Formats: sequence, structure tokens, C-alpha cells
Amino acid sequence: MAQNHIWEFTNQRKLNKKDFITYFEKKVFKTIRKYEMLPKTKIFKIKKQNDVNTIILKKILETKFQVKYSKISNISSENSSDAAEQIFQNILQGKFKGPSPKDKISRPLYFHSDKEIEVYSKLTQSKGAKPKRNKKVQNLFKKFLNKNQDLELNITKALEQIKT
Repeated sequence: MAQNHIWEFTNQRKLNKKDFITYFEKKVFKTIRKYEMLPKTKIFKIKKQNDVNTIILKKILETKFQVKYSKISNISSENSSDAAEQIFQNILQGKFKGPSPKDKISRPLYFHSDKEIEVYSKLTQSKGAKPKRNKKVQNLFKKFLNKNQDLELNITKALEQIKT
């Protein structure tokens, strides 16, 4: 077991700082590989924004790929918290749709929650604006999070099952 753990999974596996950073970055690259997000040019184009997701995504991608700021992007910095909120808002309106990692726009952070991103940003001293959240949806999420820490990820996975 890792000493001075900073992250614990629901299966009680614990990670220290180094292990968490490795886990987080591997998860980004695994998502890119699994959903074939690498552009043919091998150059990621991302909109220049000052939010923490964009800053972290650019930082991670630059370790292996070329990344350019562009008005027309081929990649999004949306994460599972963004997707889950959007899916839940749609469900409340009677629509079963939302973003997917299989959409035309690539989402390498699709399986990372705000909570994971916050921990990673602190560990790597990456600063940026936090995303604004819908209070109504977040209040609903809070009621479920005590019983299901992986709520946002489970919502995104459930949507995938509905779509296929």
C-alpha cells in the first residue's frame, strides 16, 4: 500500500502522489488510443481557454504530441463531470442524449471527474478557472454521491449502453 496516499478508489486501492499522476496521465492516453482520437496529422488543435481542464489537457498532450491553439479545435477538454451534468440536464428534460467519447470531437478527459482534475492540478501546480456547474443538477448529484462516489462516470457509461 502507498504511504501518504492522496487518492483512494472505491475498491480501497490507494495511490500516492507519483502513482496518481501516472494513473491520471495513462488514463488520458488510454482514452485517446481506445477511441482513436489521434488526428491523422498527429497535431492536436485546442481552443485557447484559461480553464483548468484545458491547461491540464494541453500539458499532458504536449508530453507526447504537438499541440496548437486554434479557433477550430479537433479536441475538447470536457470531462466526465461536464458530460454527466449535460446528460442529467437532458434527462430532466426527457431527452436521453449527451456527449460521448465516440463523438466527432475528441474528449481525452471524458473519464476524469472534476475531483480527479482538482487533485491533479494541485499536485502538478496547474492553475486555471474551475468550470461553472448547474446548481440544480449538482444538488441532485450530492444526494447520490454518498452512496455512489463514481456517479458521474456511471452516468456516462450508462449513456453509452443506451446509445449502442
